[in-house]
Amino acid sequence: MKVLCAIDGSRQSQFALDWLPHVCSPRRDSLLLVHAVDMTQFKALSRLDQKARSTLVRVLEFSLEGAARLLEWAEFKAAKSWGQVQAKLLRGSPAEAIARAAKGEGVDLIVLGSRGVTEFQPMLLGSVSRKLLMRAPCPVLLVKKPAKTFNRAVIGADGSVESWEAVALLRQLPMKVRPAVTAASIIPPLPLKSLRVPARAIAVGSQVEGILRREAQKLTARVAGTLRQAGFSTKGIVLSGSPGAELVQLARRERANLVVVGSRGGRSPEAYFVGSVADTVVKYAPCSVLVYRR
Repeated sequence: MKVLCAIDGSRQSQFALDWLPHVCSPRRDSLLLVHAVDMTQFKALSRLDQKARSTLVRVLEFSLEGAARLLEWAEFKAAKSWGQVQAKLLRGSPAEAIARAAKGEGVDLIVLGSRGVTEFQPMLLGSVSRKLLMRAPCPVLLVKKPAKTFNRAVIGADGSVESWEAVALLRQLPMKVRPAVTAASIIPPLPLKSLRVPARAIAVGSQVEGILRREAQKLTARVAGTLRQAGFSTKGIVLSGSPGAELVQLARRERANLVVVGSRGGRSPEAYFVGSVADTVVKYAPCSVLVYRR
């Protein structure tokens, strides 16, 4: 497996580096360290006077030198435990540059730190991690907390191709990493409770909900069984409510270190990701999040 880890010198990017042994095998997998320097916002250099332009150019040169030193230090440190490690300085908008590098290098997993949010501090639409999740050509691990332990995980099971491939990705974790996994299937609320509908419709709705619950129980049992065969301690659970919010609450109750969700792709990444289950989990999960993208 080829892993790309984006670093920027922040404590969150250090968290990302520390998480790598939980999801990779350093002696077997290869690591690509990247740092992106965005010069696009300084395209108006020609409108500055000569003195201001010279000063800004010098500042940008210092920025590039600092980025090169950061990558050199990270590569030196990683080389002690990784068999194959490479560092690359990227130019351009960070999210776009990282996605482009991941595609060009044939990367299997992107790992980066995320500052995370609360309901009082919504994630900005323009954040690097959110933009990257809309463009990434492969799964993305957003690391929010230090990697002290990795003993509990929650995975969202909805029966989609992406959901099952997320299960397959968990099975590929190093054999020494086998957290207890809760496979959760969430039944969204039927659009009846807030409407004035005949009692007969309510009864039919209850029957439908019962059918959905039985199917969800079968699905979580299959997911749990698949992971159990790979050495994981697993259990299945069926919940009702908004899928993204329920996964976030479950992660809190389980004190999970990681939530795993699938994300569907499409022609317009923003249309498919913004407001999706994965989007909600990424924004509000109390722990790191692994988003499977195809």
